[in-house]
Amino acid sequence: MAYPVLNKDTIDIFNSNREFANKYTNNLKLGGYKVILDGSPQGKSAWLTQPYENSGDYKSYGWYSDEEVEDLMFQAIEQNQQVLVHCNGDAAGDQFLNSYSKALSKSSVTNDLRPVMIHCQTARENQLDIMASLNVIPSIFVGHVYYWGDIHIQNLGKTRGENVSPVQSAFNKNLVVNFHQDTPVTKPSPLFSVWVAVNRITRKGYISGPHQRCSVYDALKAVTINGAYAYFEENSKGSIKEGKIADLVILDKNPLEIDPMEIKDIKVLQTIKSGISYNFE
Repeated sequence: MAYPVLNKDTIDIFNSNREFANKYTNNLKLGGYKVILDGSPQGKSAWLTQPYENSGDYKSYGWYSDEEVEDLMFQAIEQNQQVLVHCNGDAAGDQFLNSYSKALSKSSVTNDLRPVMIHCQTARENQLDIMASLNVIPSIFVGHVYYWGDIHIQNLGKTRGENVSPVQSAFNKNLVVNFHQDTPVTKPSPLFSVWVAVNRITRKGYISGPHQRCSVYDALKAVTINGAYAYFEENSKGSIKEGKIADLVILDKNPLEIDPMEIKDIKVLQTIKSGISYNFE
């Protein structure tokens, strides 16, 4: 599934390749558009509503004006296309949610397009409420807690830093949470994301935001059926069920039955893709 980056200069790329939009061709399908609104909190380029720690009034900045983002959202909605929007900072999240809401109110399209907020690192509680009202899916880069959790506390302060990747808050709002690894930024390891989500341990061994830990079961949903839901493929993928595509892995241990700290060490013994078996060796 591919999502070309949407801006005023690239919209024609999607329009000229619409034959890939509704069905797979050689395992490739266009899922909609991606829009990038800010940078990263570890690089102090995520766009925040409140300043970074020890940085004066610096909050970083957005990539587009509100009007430009609203126009991009409107174009995607009018074309009946899903949008995946990169928002690390809460100011970027505000811009996305406000712009999408305004664009949706101007459009005649009523389909649930399942817009996605990518990363969601500093999403606030009230933003999660708005996401629920707009049917926005949080795709959380939960690995941040391990890789940059210590830096986030340094850059954002303890309260904001320990609420980075607000997984349990999102589940509490009944949002269809999924996890990603943002490869090649980090290795493509869904089990590592599960480990981070249920333990929230940083590189230095600090437990960051224990109140945002989720259950192993919810974390597994976030890397299986909830991910399929984000791609409108929950009826064919994401769980083991008669009639679905046989995409699954066989593990050496049951993540629901072992010490949560051991989840990252689980071995994949076998991968089955579209019914074809591949051994680890």
